[in-house]
Formats: sequence, C-alpha cells, structure tokens
Amino acid sequence: MSNRIVETRTVRTLGAPRRDRGQLLNLALLGALLVVAIAVPYLGVSGFVVSLTSTILIAATLATSVNFLAGNGGMVSLGHAGIAAASAYGAGWASRQGFDPGMQVVFALGMTLLASLVYGLLSMRTSGIYFLMVTLAVGMLIYGLAFRLSSVTGGENGISGIRRPEWMESYWVFYYVVLIAFVVATAVMWVIGNSPFGASLRGIRDSESRMRSLGYSVRSYKMGAFMMSGTVAGLAGLLSVWHTHFVSPSSAGVDRSVHLIVMVILGGVGTLLGPLIGAAIVVLVENVLSSHIDRWPTVLGLIFILVILFARAGIAGSTRKLYRRLRARSKPAPPPERGESGGAPALDDTHRAPHHRASQQHQGKDLQ
Repeated sequence: MSNRIVETRTVRTLGAPRRDRGQLLNLALLGALLVVAIAVPYLGVSGFVVSLTSTILIAATLATSVNFLAGNGGMVSLGHAGIAAASAYGAGWASRQGFDPGMQVVFALGMTLLASLVYGLLSMRTSGIYFLMVTLAVGMLIYGLAFRLSSVTGGENGISGIRRPEWMESYWVFYYVVLIAFVVATAVMWVIGNSPFGASLRGIRDSESRMRSLGYSVRSYKMGAFMMSGTVAGLAGLLSVWHTHFVSPSSAGVDRSVHLIVMVILGGVGTLLGPLIGAAIVVLVENVLSSHIDRWPTVLGLIFILVILFARAGIAGSTRKLYRRLRARSKPAPPPERGESGGAPALDDTHRAPHHRASQQHQGKDLQ
C-alpha cells in the first residue's frame, strides 16, 4: 500500500510543471506582441501609423491605472481622466512659463500627486456606487477649474505649443519612449497586484468588514492603491501632452473617463492585456473609423454590447476561459485505479488472493 502512495506522489510531482503551460503561453504571447511593437517603425509604415500606435499605448497606460483599481480593489473610477489632465496642465503651465522639460516633469508629478491625494481622501471611505459618484464629482471639479482658471489653464482655448525634450523630437524616438513607459507601467501594476499588497486589496474588495476585523487598515490600503494608480495616470497625461503638444478642458471631460471604463471592460477587468486590447479598439474606432462613418459612437456602442452579451469577461478574459476549457477537454482520462476494471486486484479484505487469505488463516492458528 505504501508503495502505491509513493508512486502516486512521485507521478504528481513529476507532472506538476506541466500546469504552467498557460503561464508560458501568456509569456510567449507577450513576447510576440513586444517584438511586433518594437518592429513597428521598421515595417515601412507611415508616420501616422506610428503616431496612432503611440496614441493607443498612451491610452492603454491610462487604462492600466483604472484596471488596477477595478480588478484588485473593486474600485471603478470615473475620474482618472481628471488626474491625467491635471498632470498635463502642470506640464503645460511649466512650458508656458518657459521652463525646461525637466521642470515640466516636476510640475506634472506635483499636480498628479495633489490630484490623486484629493481623490483618495474623498473616496477612501466609500465603496461601490458611492465611490463611482465621488470620483465622478472630483473629475467634474477638475473639468470646471480648467474652464474657470483661464489665467493658468488658458480657459476654453487651452495651452498649446508644449514642447517635449529635444532628444524626443523624432516621432520614432518618442514612440519607443511611450512603449517603454507602457511596458514598465504594466509590469509595475502587475507586480503590485500579485504582491501581498494586491492580495490585501482583493480581500478588501471581497469583504471590507472581514479585513477590518483581521486588523487591516482598509482606508490606508485604498489610499495607497489610489496614489499608485494615480501616478500611472499622471504618467499617461504627461506623455499625452508631449504627444499632442496641446491640452484643453476636454481632456478632463466625463466622456474621457467613460472611454477608459469601456476600454477596461472590452479588454477584460483584471487581465494583463485587457487595457491594451480595449484601448486599441476604442482609439481605432475614434480615430480611423470616424473618418468613414459619422456615427462612430454607435458602432462603438454596438461593439460594447456584443462583448457584454457574448464575452462577459472581456476579450482577454473570455479568451483565457475558452483556452482553459479546450485544454481541459483535450486532456486524456486518468488511468484506472488498482482494483478497478483492467487493473490488478486491490489488497483489501474482500478482494485478496486465495493463497494470501490461506496464509493469514495459518498465521492465526500459529498465534493461537
């Protein structure tokens, strides 16, 4: 009996690494996408295609910050466009004053931390729909300030002529900067999400009262998560203003925040590639399809409805579930246990071999 147990454990131990095939497939897919992204400027495409790809990567970086909060903390923010706009206005104001790009980064970071702090302080005591409404209200506040403080923000006309560093002037150099920023931001959010901090956030998402009874400071964790997410959003805002050389109150509008939520849902909440997939769909529909179809928002709405109906986990999440189902169906049936049909007789009291039962009876007589 002991030999069977040792044999079973040995087989299971030797077969354990095969369970990581899904992770290896994800890494291989990420590697392939990264290679394609690096090769984009060398594929003979026009500058418009490279610029459009940069726009997708910037939008994906901003969507990654929303995805981190929604996936790990269950906090759906409708105000992250306001944080990105605050960062962009910080860089734009510094450029308007004649400061160098280094000071633009400093002012953008300062405005990002300030806006994230305000968001976090006002929303860390709320959850669910109340969190959604508080972030929406703060986003509308930033939108209103961008209109009213015309001496600082330029009002409705915004701030134009914002220059990025000289070594980024080439469109392909800036593209690689955006690509590196997206990869780093995605990796950092993934590492934090898979750390003990991320596990605590998911515990708070599932049950705040239970985590509070275990001694966790729920408000502190929410505040920390918002500051981390806001920093990534501020990075996206800085890259956006360097990309377009312009910032206006529309960048803090509610429609921008709604588009971020649509990106996250289309790609899949809590998935690694979801923000990139969703950003690609929304940006392509808004910038490419809009030149051929006037009612492009209707097309985007239909795509959103189809994904909700037939891929509720998003494109990336549903693809992963489908792969797991196909993999489970393709697995061979486990071999029958001993004692079942086709195997050797089990060594229990009712199925022992006759000569073995006779030897046991003989040993019993000797003992008597």
